[in-house]
Amino acid sequence: MPTFNRAQYIIETIESIQKQTFSNWELLIMDNGSEDNTWDLVTKVNDKRIRLYKTEKRLGIAGTRNEGLKKAKAELVAFIDSDDLWATTKLEKQVAALEQYPGAGFSLTGGFNFKDQLKPVDHFYKQAEGLKYDNLLIPFFRSELSTTISSLIFRKQCLTAIGPFDETKLPDEVELILKLARYFKGIILYEPLLYRRLHDSNDSNANWVKGYHHGVEMIRAYEKELPAEVAKQALFRLYMNFGEDYLLHKEKAKAMQQFLIAWKNKPFSFIPIKKISKAILR
Repeated sequence: MPTFNRAQYIIETIESIQKQTFSNWELLIMDNGSEDNTWDLVTKVNDKRIRLYKTEKRLGIAGTRNEGLKKAKAELVAFIDSDDLWATTKLEKQVAALEQYPGAGFSLTGGFNFKDQLKPVDHFYKQAEGLKYDNLLIPFFRSELSTTISSLIFRKQCLTAIGPFDETKLPDEVELILKLARYFKGIILYEPLLYRRLHDSNDSNANWVKGYHHGVEMIRAYEKELPAEVAKQALFRLYMNFGEDYLLHKEKAKAMQQFLIAWKNKPFSFIPIKKISKAILR
């Protein structure tokens, strides 16, 4: 669990881990230089399974997670952001799934975003039960799996193939899951077992433009491994979403530019043209 100035949420997050029906875990909390009372709050938690560390310098999320990976002793590794929550059976069900499918290197779960009192804003998947065990690389680029890092469990031995987090890129948690999907089969548990908190200080909100540019880089990097139509469709979706986000941020010219790039990847689609027309009329 990387954390930075999360005094408002971190105790609730820790409690969601303490309530897990699977109890054989260790929690490594990596404080990346908090300036509020996060450290004081966590040191008061009386649980021998929890270890708290303070990084010597500001490392960013990727660097902080890498420090945690170096200290992790277990065969399975999970991540949770210090403002998210887990359903009580999350670890139990994912561990059982990995035992059932020893050929899988990792597991992801369903979940939902929330703002207040665990009221769902939107769900990661339309279905809420069942599982999928398969090669998930192409489904990744078809946007058929959620890449929220707090839903992930993977076998630590997979790091030999995929390496640690790349500290030069944002948001690298998505790329880590992509690398896992490239080298290993995976399991999706569609049940909503992760509750992702939305608030103004979410790191994903702060880096949303960089995130889209990084998404383009990832698609280009894997383009030769994908069916041509899958790559084009992935780029189309990304640029359409990029444009929609620019509209939300009231940057009309940049939004239209993204819609135009989307159209170039799918020239027979009228959707980008409609979006451009509506943007002009706003």
